[in-house]
Amino acid sequence: MRDILERKQINVVSAMLKQWCTNVLRSKVEPMKDVARMIRRHFDGIVAWTQTRQTNGFIEALNGLFQAAKRKARGYTRFATMRTVLFLIAGKLDFTRINPQAA
Repeated sequence: MRDILERKQINVVSAMLKQWCTNVLRSKVEPMKDVARMIRRHFDGIVAWTQTRQTNGFIEALNGLFQAAKRKARGYTRFATMRTVLFLIAGKLDFTRINPQAA
């Protein structure tokens, strides 16, 4: 499996992964059959990952920042206010450097 996922060519990865799934589904090892079925369900995403090597971690981090901004800006209804709070959270501003008495 590692040899398959280390390759860069999408058509090669796709063909090898399909063959691997077929071979595993013909085996008698039931837990591996479950893995092969899961790979088939997520086939397009796995093949795309082999080309880009990117996960959705960055998007999840942005979502976390947005959720934190929504919690901190509760009660405010204007989008401009939400955006300002989001920038303050994402920028990780240190207000003690601006105003040392705030600490």
